[in-house]
Amino acid sequence: MRLLGLLTILLLFVFSGKAQDLYVFESTEVQCPAVDVFHQENYLSVDLCRKLAQFDLVYTRKIKNSAQRIMASTEIIKPDLYYSIRKLADYYCKCLKKGIVTQEKAERELQSILDKCIQIASKNTTPIEAELRAANNPQEIVGIFDKIIIK
Repeated sequence: MRLLGLLTILLLFVFSGKAQDLYVFESTEVQCPAVDVFHQENYLSVDLCRKLAQFDLVYTRKIKNSAQRIMASTEIIKPDLYYSIRKLADYYCKCLKKGIVTQEKAERELQSILDKCIQIASKNTTPIEAELRAANNPQEIVGIFDKIIIK
């Protein structure tokens, strides 16, 4: 009986400590880089493609040639966030292509997620990145981004 009680308490601790309920960040003034040239996705609007290009500029950094590097390269600042957004953009394009989700809903959700990501680019996002690393599908990724609240 004690073993069962101890096992139950242990499971409660494991599941309650697994993920945080909400991630709250203070809103700050963010200067989004101006984007004139960007890749136009087939199923996304021009404004959303521009926002994706701004996201790319915020989360990547160009490393120039040096004595050790022959070619210039790109460094991704927060890879878990970056690749999660890339996965979501592909997911929404596929959903739009198949007609699973409406254009307005997909644009609204992806726009909201991109706005949150641009806001938290300079913040400590280690717990969010750990959750995103463990997420297996786009619905889980969207659920994690839904926990982010910008005040």
